[in-house]
Amino acid sequence: MTFDRIDMKALEEDLVRIRRDLHRHPETAWTEFRTTALIITELEKLGLPVEFGPAIHVPEKMFGMPSEAEMQACYERALGESDRPDLIEKMKGGFTGCITEIQGALPGPTVGIRVDIDCNDCDESDAQDHKPAAGGYASLHPHCMHACGHDAHTAIGIGTARILCAYRDVLPGKVILVFQPGEEGLRGAASLTATGRFSECDYFFGAHVGLKQLHVGAVAASSYGFLSSTKFDAVFHGLAAHAGAAPDMGCNAIGAASAAVVNMLAIARHHGGSSRINIGTFHGGTGRNVIPDTATLAIETRGVTNEINEYMEKSALRVLNGAAAMYGCTVETKFMGSAGSVVCDEELVDKTVKILAGVDGVDEIIRSADFGGGEDVTTMMQDVQAHGGQVTEMIIGMPLTAPHHNGLFDVDERVIGIGARVFASLALEVSHY
Repeated sequence: MTFDRIDMKALEEDLVRIRRDLHRHPETAWTEFRTTALIITELEKLGLPVEFGPAIHVPEKMFGMPSEAEMQACYERALGESDRPDLIEKMKGGFTGCITEIQGALPGPTVGIRVDIDCNDCDESDAQDHKPAAGGYASLHPHCMHACGHDAHTAIGIGTARILCAYRDVLPGKVILVFQPGEEGLRGAASLTATGRFSECDYFFGAHVGLKQLHVGAVAASSYGFLSSTKFDAVFHGLAAHAGAAPDMGCNAIGAASAAVVNMLAIARHHGGSSRINIGTFHGGTGRNVIPDTATLAIETRGVTNEINEYMEKSALRVLNGAAAMYGCTVETKFMGSAGSVVCDEELVDKTVKILAGVDGVDEIIRSADFGGGEDVTTMMQDVQAHGGQVTEMIIGMPLTAPHHNGLFDVDERVIGIGARVFASLALEVSHY
């Protein structure tokens, strides 16, 4: 579809500007205050209704929340960096993200489109061959970086809204456009999904830039190989003692955690398909000469099916309890987030392939590509399917300068315009096939 009502060159230039602003001001899961305020402001310019704050969340489903101190620090930082304190104040407590509806003039289906908005816990490279560093839009926030392309996703979502608003007179049905917080760690989708908001969708689309070494212009109409995943923390409790005078009177929590790390990594992999485990962080102890009484591990398990992930999770819990017992410690686990595997609907994939053939900038269509990881969008997709709707998750091609979640990761900004045209075309045309 050719969008001749819009100056696409000017639109793409403005979306790149927005992407770079977001890249410079990254915010991690549940702290996307400034990011959400920026999105709302852009949607308000289009005259769209925007829902945000506690109304779009189910609090008991908001998993993996940061500490109160971290939340407050990020909230205050956002207030200092935004000109919309009126919006940010309504998100206090982590109620980030937003949803808008674009009502078409023609009868038709309800189409859901989801983009994610959070960044990674990652420090950005300051190397001068890294474009954001050379261009002056590298992250201003320590240990926060858009190293997965969610800044581009957000810009794509805003671009989609702009295009669809220009074509509302020929838009069939309604589009629900969701800007989701907390994808990293698989935390944010559950809260939004639990409201039942996506159950009405007849069709539901998600997309991710990069992932595979596809060239700009290549688009995979669907994905497979979503890894079911569970995220949890394990906290070991031991007994502090003088490391020199009375080591026998202590119970070493770091020793227990260390034994757990080694043996979790040694869990036998499942014969039925891909399985993974990772221990991402390890914190513990209070001083060099003190038997450590606490240690905390951040753990994730993955499996190509829900059953394989469950096997990995149960095995990890068995190891954790055994390691704690070896050192006379106890261990408690805290659930932090999860997502399951999903299979895209072939009927919708057929329609997507046909529509992609007419999208400006798309020069290769791949029916399906291996996603090869976990994605929070699957929680929404499963809900849509459970209520009779059809779903797909696309991959928008982009060569990688560095792996995702790496300080040298960068986005080829040409994908932003392509992504916006793809989403808008699907919303406008899916009911025609």
